[in-house]
Amino acid sequence: MKSFDEVVDSEFLKKYSDKIKGCYALIDKQGRLDLENLRTLFYALKGEENPYRFTYAAIHGMQDLMSTWDVPPKFRGQEERIYKMCLDKDTTWEELLGQKFDENVLL
Repeated sequence: MKSFDEVVDSEFLKKYSDKIKGCYALIDKQGRLDLENLRTLFYALKGEENPYRFTYAAIHGMQDLMSTWDVPPKFRGQEERIYKMCLDKDTTWEELLGQKFDENVLL
């Protein structure tokens, strides 16, 4: 498990701060990242256990997270790894899962 400060560190801010959308009031009126609202989102999404899901939601929004029905059966339970792959490839899960890739990547 990782704390908020371990996930939202200087590397996180450098890599993702300009990708984070204004949803959930994460960006204030001056265009700055609101760390308190980001912290609230972190704990709401159990970011300690799912740091990649939290990061993906901060960038794309919670409405764009995968539902259980969206995950192909062979990848169920691997959602956190799918979010990591999406962040690494700067893509969405819809684009990623629409592509053909070796299923052993996630196993």
